[in-house]
Amino acid sequence: MPFRCSSSRIDRLLEYNKNLEKQLDLLQLNESVIEENLEELESFLSVSDRIEQYSICRLTELALFCAGNYANNNCVTEVGDFLINPRLILVHIKGRTQPVIKERYTPLPVQFKDWASENYSVGEWLKHNTITEIVKKPILPHLLEVLEINNCHKTYIDSVKQRVNGIIDLLTHLSTYSRMNIEAWKSSLEEDDRIMMEKLSFKFDYRFFNDFGKKIQKYSEHCVAV
Repeated sequence: MPFRCSSSRIDRLLEYNKNLEKQLDLLQLNESVIEENLEELESFLSVSDRIEQYSICRLTELALFCAGNYANNNCVTEVGDFLINPRLILVHIKGRTQPVIKERYTPLPVQFKDWASENYSVGEWLKHNTITEIVKKPILPHLLEVLEINNCHKTYIDSVKQRVNGIIDLLTHLSTYSRMNIEAWKSSLEEDDRIMMEKLSFKFDYRFFNDFGKKIQKYSEHCVAV
């Protein structure tokens, strides 16, 4: 059964997905690339139909691939940026109109160490004079929210959560060896430990990404331009 669709919107989403396919390269993927794609997609999300839902899912797959690749290589900071460390925090200071952008990798007491007076420690000054506002959550928690808001299938959302938890478990295990060359360490493992690490490692299954792409193409072919 055909659907009534805006041809310009469909064309834009199809072009967006073609670009996603060009970026399916673990050597090129990073947080900035994912964030640029996220901002572009959110700029024209409107009706939460299947083609939009599938596009969100494909971007989520890219984010998982990137975070999983970082986890496999024990890149703690990079995985933390995808899962824990907000992309933008504003610090609202009493008596000031404009907020201050929190430096992403600097603890608040360090960034604001010169703001405290003789009567307050930095921690006390922050407590009584500032309010922090998370403006941009980390990419994967944000994408999970977008998936839910746009009524994406619960089974898929659960699969994303499962893989996120797997990335966390892997990194928790590897964090003990953060100062070692990860490949050298893996090659030194006994067989049982190597098997365990193989089970923990993030698996790059491109099935979801490709299947959603096929569904987008099929859906677009059933659209009647308006």
